[in-house]
Amino acid sequence: MHDSHLPLRVWFWAAYWVATHTPGISAVQLQRQLGIAKYESAWFLLHRLRQGMVRANRGPLAGVVEADETHVGGPAEGHRGRGVAKAPHASLVMGAVEVRSLTNKIGKSVERAGRLRLQKVRSASGEEIKLFLSSNVANIALLRSVGLRSTNVNGNGSVSVI
Repeated sequence: MHDSHLPLRVWFWAAYWVATHTPGISAVQLQRQLGIAKYESAWFLLHRLRQGMVRANRGPLAGVVEADETHVGGPAEGHRGRGVAKAPHASLVMGAVEVRSLTNKIGKSVERAGRLRLQKVRSASGEEIKLFLSSNVANIALLRSVGLRSTNVNGNGSVSVI
């Protein structure tokens, strides 16, 4: 809230919308909900709230972890599949999520997503994948991945990149 010209009431409403909007909220949606005139103000507000939601001393993901990468930014005209990376507005994002096993009300074992780590990366090279995984996943984690063909889990649980 520091160095903001927005009233405290707007900050509290924004925190409410960010916390309760299940699929997440964009700066444009937040701008409309709060009636803010400038998109830049809504963007600033949203990113300050997201920054405040990250726990500073968070530990690495552990247990069963699923990892993959995707392009964000939509398809580029004339390109398909990985060709969308050539678009100037597209970003390659690596993600890893803890898989939590639970028992539902009827006694059936189900898996749910737990903590999540996302990071924009330059490429899907083995070096980038190794850097992302080593900084976000504990060495004892069991890694599951469909799309990351360049990763391998050693017998001792650590991740190696081929």
